[in-house]
Amino acid sequence: MCTRYLLYTPVLFIFLQINAQVRWDGDAADGQWATAANWVGDIVPDISDNVLLDNSLLTGNYTVSLPGAAASITIRTIVLLPAAGNTIQLLLPASSTAAPALTATGPGYGITIYKGGVLLNASGTGSGAAIAISDSFRIYNGGQYIHNTRSAHAAMVTVLSRQPGTETGIFTFDAPGGGYTFASTNRVYGTLQLSADASGGNQVYATSAASPLTINGDLIIKAGATVNLDITAATTIKGNYLQAGGVFNLASQANSNTVYIKGNFLQAAGLITETSTGLPGIELNGTGNQNIQLAGIISNNVDFSINNSTGVSLLSAVSFPYRLRLLNGIVHSQSFMLTLLPGCSIQADSLTSTNFVTGAIRKEGLTANAHFLFPVGKGITQRWMALKNVTGNYTVEFFKSNPRMLAAATGAGIHHISAIEYWQVKSDPAPAPVNNVELSFNDVNSGGVTDMATLRVAQLQAGTWTDKGNTSTTGSAGSAGSVISNSVSGLDAEGSYFCLASSDAFQNPLPLTGLSFTGVNVGGGVFLNWITDQALQPAYFELLASEDGIAFLTLSKTVAIKGQRTYQFTDGRKLSGKQYYRLRLVEKDGAIFYANEIVVTVSANSSGSFQLRPSVIKDNASLFVAGVNDRQVQINLYNMAGIQMQSVNLLLHPGNNHIPFTLPHLAAGLYTMVVTCNDGKTETRRFMKVN
Repeated sequence: MCTRYLLYTPVLFIFLQINAQVRWDGDAADGQWATAANWVGDIVPDISDNVLLDNSLLTGNYTVSLPGAAASITIRTIVLLPAAGNTIQLLLPASSTAAPALTATGPGYGITIYKGGVLLNASGTGSGAAIAISDSFRIYNGGQYIHNTRSAHAAMVTVLSRQPGTETGIFTFDAPGGGYTFASTNRVYGTLQLSADASGGNQVYATSAASPLTINGDLIIKAGATVNLDITAATTIKGNYLQAGGVFNLASQANSNTVYIKGNFLQAAGLITETSTGLPGIELNGTGNQNIQLAGIISNNVDFSINNSTGVSLLSAVSFPYRLRLLNGIVHSQSFMLTLLPGCSIQADSLTSTNFVTGAIRKEGLTANAHFLFPVGKGITQRWMALKNVTGNYTVEFFKSNPRMLAAATGAGIHHISAIEYWQVKSDPAPAPVNNVELSFNDVNSGGVTDMATLRVAQLQAGTWTDKGNTSTTGSAGSAGSVISNSVSGLDAEGSYFCLASSDAFQNPLPLTGLSFTGVNVGGGVFLNWITDQALQPAYFELLASEDGIAFLTLSKTVAIKGQRTYQFTDGRKLSGKQYYRLRLVEKDGAIFYANEIVVTVSANSSGSFQLRPSVIKDNASLFVAGVNDRQVQINLYNMAGIQMQSVNLLLHPGNNHIPFTLPHLAAGLYTMVVTCNDGKTETRRFMKVN
């Protein structure tokens, strides 16, 4: 018997869930999420849909309002993607009481807000979270979430994206009603903004944590908002600190946290303070130049530190109440006053050249302080000054310029003063003459200190640099240190000037001259030579010329070469009579020094019958002689020491004679060529040999 088997082949049915994208077309023109006609296909999005609010079907700005009352909307994802220049807002209205009222269930980014997109959460629920996101929340730069509700938000901040492109995405707290606490424990925001608009212009935000708070973008405190930041760990602001008003209380409890700011510090108005027993601080530690504006107030025991090797720039006058710490970096004052209020100290390392203020420092409220340091300087040069045993308010500024421009006369006990730097001290009210000043030096950068015993402090009084003595010194000659004066007087609101000086002609150059500038008549032109002191840091030289000593025109600009101290220039114009020359040196930091003015006389027939070309010679030169008959001449070549380097006898013929010279064997320097004819007549030509 044959058995017949019926074979069944099973069929596997696979159901693939396809999540639809639902787009807004706004056809109903009422802006309501729950109106089907506002959606493509006239179907309101449901739990499996990906929602896109963009401008592909509806141009311009628009707002989409979620349902109010107890209605709850659940979707997979939602994206706000306006076209450039447009704003699309998704509004959860105050009439909504559901918790949550909007839920995004999808994996990845449940809610994504691009530039121009705004999610305004104005939920009226009094408890729980009005918005729930199962996975992640992304606010791109230029997008904004506004927490205009008293509902919970911590879960949303926990899932905020930290990916590149979200650093300045704005998370705004604009809570209505009384004080509100925002999440900070190990939280990372893009840009964090705190507003008091919804509470009628006055709102208190508080936060406390033992773990760091990081703000990848800006911290923005708007007018009327008070922020009590009671965090025992560090707060880092990678963008700017922007305060338009209100109060930033770094410690309303006994915490001593530090707020690190890597961007600009811009306080247009308002107050920064601490109101407890803590000693909090602000530290600017960016990697590029940071700007500081303090149009408001810093009060109480708030440290302010500069720790940026690139430096910071003041955009306004600034005042500090407790302590200013110059840890690293130059404060470029831009002519704005930096004031240390009564009770404020300053911390700076006087042995470094990077921790100082380029402008004036004003210290108020000194009361017979034994020593107060003013870490001042100019450009890239620090040259601190200290005041001892003084009472009152003092303003100190350093100038990298020649004090001899103020006055050249020196009194008894002073042989010479510095030619490159000085200080100004102003006082209000004028103090009694029972104080001392301490001036710093840094060897070659101060022009050279060779002998501590003959180093002096000089004070400008009635047009004369007077000897203020040397009660003691610090450091050592040939290095860095300082000299302390006897008691000084004459300080007032107009100020008094001080500089380093020497009682000995052969000690402490300081320097005696910052620039050596000479000129000689060479073959009808003028050869100009200058040598810079090694204490100077030139960027370029400007040579000026005049025929009357009154109206000067720029003859040339010469860029300085690092390490080179000697420079030359030949004025090859057809000249006669007196020629006036000035030399201006401009340093890298903008400081300006002038050499002594020189006068060179050029005779109308100075070219004579002999012409040497060129006047600045590297290897080869030519002597041109015009003659009317045969004659014998002897040509002798001398260096500046008068040593004969070469001698040649030649027979010249009528007409133009061209005599080539090859001079590669000569060392660089200035030389004199003497041409003597057989009739006894002699002519002299000078030239510069360069390598």
